[in-house]
Formats: sequence, C-alpha cells, structure tokens
Amino acid sequence: MKTQKEITISGVGGQGMILCGTLIAEAAAVHEHKKATLSSEYGVETRGTFAKSDVIVSDEEIYFPDVTEPDLVVCLHQVAYARYSGKIGDALLLFNSDEVAPDAVAQGPQKGLPITQMAKELGNPQTTNILTMGIIAGLTKVITPEGAKEAIRKFFQGKSDKVIALNEKAFDRGYEEGAKLQEDAI
Repeated sequence: MKTQKEITISGVGGQGMILCGTLIAEAAAVHEHKKATLSSEYGVETRGTFAKSDVIVSDEEIYFPDVTEPDLVVCLHQVAYARYSGKIGDALLLFNSDEVAPDAVAQGPQKGLPITQMAKELGNPQTTNILTMGIIAGLTKVITPEGAKEAIRKFFQGKSDKVIALNEKAFDRGYEEGAKLQEDAI
C-alpha cells in the first residue's frame, strides 16, 4: 500500500497555490511529524501566469522531492487545466468549475467543484486557497484538521481573530467537500 501521496496544486499567480502547498507541507512536517517536500514553480509576473506547488507527504522517507506520479492534481485555472488534462495517468484531476471549462474528451478521472463560488459564499474570495487546502486534506487525509489549523494560525499570527476564524471556516468547508469526494470514491 502506498503511504506516500503526491499532490500538484496549480493555477495562475495570485490564486494562492504556493501558500496552499506551503501550509500543507508545514502541517504535515511540523505539526504532524510526517515527512514532506514542497517545490514550487511560478512565472516572473506576480499575477496571471502559470504557478504551482508540488507537495509530497509520507510516513516514510521521501527519496525524490518532485512529484512524478501524482495521486491528485488540482487545477484552479484554465491555464493549469490545459497543462495537465489528459497527461496525468490515473490521478484524480480536481478542477475549479468556476474557472475551468473541462475538455469533454479528456482521459482519466476528473471532478469539478465550484471552488470560487464556495469561497465567495464564505464572505471572501481570497479564501480560495485555504478552501482548496481543506478539500485536499478531506480527500487525501494527508493532514488532519488540527495540524492544518495549527499551520493556518501560525501563518496568520498577528492578524485579527476574525481573519483567523474566516480561514479556519474556509478550511472546514473545504474539508467537508473533500471528505464527500473521498466517500464517493469508495
């Protein structure tokens, strides 16, 4: 049984994929004492060009830090979807249905969720990245809600209690969605 999970979180700059990956890796390594790697790729512009985080979480040693056989690829933007659709084997491709028009002939398992709309319903579209973190955690179980919230609180340290509470709520909402997806897959 594979104890290692390889996850790619992709979109365009400004959507918070780097932070999402960073918080997952930190929650796993620092707060849950697992092994984790993080690598990121982004364009020179701060917004609008392709960006991604690759996260590997394992209970055992990780011998190569880059995602080579993803278990999950998350695409928050059409640019990312075009890059990965049909090219990731049996990995689940999870896409933001508010930003991505799926390819009807794409190969492999895919699932769309209205991630942007869910973030707006929480009261702030900037929580999309934390919502995505929750979806990934609920679906893959690579981190627990407790470890994730410790990482969130540490990152937002010094911000208002309202900001922390909103991000924890976004994580919880995402975790619920991810857990539903995980149950549907069983």
